Amino acid sequence: MLCYCNFYIACLVALLWLAGCGSKEQNLATAESEEEKRLEEVQEEHLRRNTMPGQDSIRFKTAFTQFLTALHNSDTTVLNQFIHPDYGVWVIEQPGAMPKMTHVTDIRRFRRDFQDRSFFTVREEVKECDLKEEVWPRFDCGDMDYEKGQSGYSKEGCFAGSPDKFQRSGYWDYASLSNQEIDRVKSSLPLLQKSVLHTATSFEFHFGQVDGQWRLLFTKLIYPCSA
Repeated sequence: MLCYCNFYIACLVALLWLAGCGSKEQNLATAESEEEKRLEEVQEEHLRRNTMPGQDSIRFKTAFTQFLTALHNSDTTVLNQFIHPDYGVWVIEQPGAMPKMTHVTDIRRFRRDFQDRSFFTVREEVKECDLKEEVWPRFDCGDMDYEKGQSGYSKEGCFAGSPDKFQRSGYWDYASLSNQEIDRVKSSLPLLQKSVLHTATSFEFHFGQVDGQWRLLFTKLIYPCSA
């Protein structure tokens, strides 16, 4: 009888061990299946984003519209939200032969060089901007004729393109900035992602995403061929 009981117990232990192994194998298989599914979802999301052109552009267009609306409404609160508290915005003007660059963290404190006007007077010149995502048009001073409404650009309108040209422009090298200020400028340049040109004025607005938000890092308020 004792032998029979021992045999029964041994069989029961063996069955439990086999059941445990089967459960572990099943759990491992389930985990592997879920991991494969998760990887597939990540890959599908990556492919989806890469095959949906214009998503970044749409988000930028929305942000730029908000910026332009705030400008037209003299909305200091909203406009200051486009200015990063650390990087600020560099406003580039040209009162004479050389450019002038002013670092601004609160738009209320900035005054334009000409007639000491506020930044919001830009709206009087940039009255509308139907943004188009394309390469900036060619410019030639010889093609300018304000009386005929010709800005000098090969196409008229508002264009959002790459910041490469501005990043190479080197305005900061001729604006009588200190070495510390030039270093500050150069720390902002790599952050740029979108540059907007308004051909009627030749004004430029240069944006980058900082802390997950579009920020105005540079703006060039220079009339071409005036120096």
